[in-house]
Amino acid sequence: MKILNHLKNRLQNCSEYNLTENDNLLIENEGLESFIFHQLMNKSYRKWSVDNDAQKHIKQAIHLNFKDDKPIEFTFPFGGYKLWRLASYPEVDWAEFFTISYYSRYVSPILKVYKPGVNFTFSSDDVIIERMDNIPKEDTDAYFRSFQKLIFEFSKHYPDNMKMNITRVGDLYSQKEFENELAENVEKVKNHYINEGEERKKKMLKTSKLNIKFKGAEDWTKLSKEEQQAKIAMGPIYHDAHCSLSKRRDFVRGKNKVVLFTTPISNAIAIGTSKSSITKFWTGTGILEKRNGDYKDRILSPQQIKALEKLEKEALKIDLIPLKNFNKITIVKEKLNFSNKSK
Repeated sequence: MKILNHLKNRLQNCSEYNLTENDNLLIENEGLESFIFHQLMNKSYRKWSVDNDAQKHIKQAIHLNFKDDKPIEFTFPFGGYKLWRLASYPEVDWAEFFTISYYSRYVSPILKVYKPGVNFTFSSDDVIIERMDNIPKEDTDAYFRSFQKLIFEFSKHYPDNMKMNITRVGDLYSQKEFENELAENVEKVKNHYINEGEERKKKMLKTSKLNIKFKGAEDWTKLSKEEQQAKIAMGPIYHDAHCSLSKRRDFVRGKNKVVLFTTPISNAIAIGTSKSSITKFWTGTGILEKRNGDYKDRILSPQQIKALEKLEKEALKIDLIPLKNFNKITIVKEKLNFSNKSK
């Protein structure tokens, strides 16, 4: 079956890479460090440009690991939850599958030429999600466990020099230490937001409202409108206060770390979530798009999923990954065209 073979290839062969003649010439003429940097700047993956300061940091990170004969360290900071509006909530689905496969392919040339290989860490911010979005801890725990299990399925097919894991920022702290630094950061962010532009404030509040599960860890539907607005307003504050945590910053953005993300953030490489998508995997669902007799991995937002209602599609039963959201996959039988940067 062609679809099953496509998915098996994504799972079993995503860390394989065959060096080209140009690769060998680059290694011979400029060395391994230069080759690794050029691969990370590969426009086949990179969706946006990388500024000069970020390029300097990436080169430094490669060099620091290289000179100590250690794996190249990659970090991917993200929410650590599944958007509650999705049918697959609270566990991973094909979006995470396609993303892990895509990122494995992205770093695969390094595995071929650099014996220490790669350490790739998904850095989960789930410790802040309950108070920020009212998502129950048992649901973020379920997501974390399912993500670990999905990584394990991929790891069966990785070479010895490829390591991937998911780590929680909350585990870097004692509870008291975390609460004290977070409270301090919240006050700093509140003061900063006084001077924030109105347009950006509106955008942040809209995103906060969409992410909140009002009937979640607590029943916020019983709150007054003013109290609900206060919860919405605290979302961006908690987010920025958490992102400013010192141990989080050091862990994610240390001198020896190459930071990856879906879309542009400071000092990182933005490579989307699949060859054809930039939607964040934790806020999207994975499907296959049939195009010219082949299949494209797509990760769709809730709005894009809704747009599929009018299109011809089918749900195919699959037995590949032993997790609850992987017993079938949706195939759309025509080229998708959304008004974003997805191809």
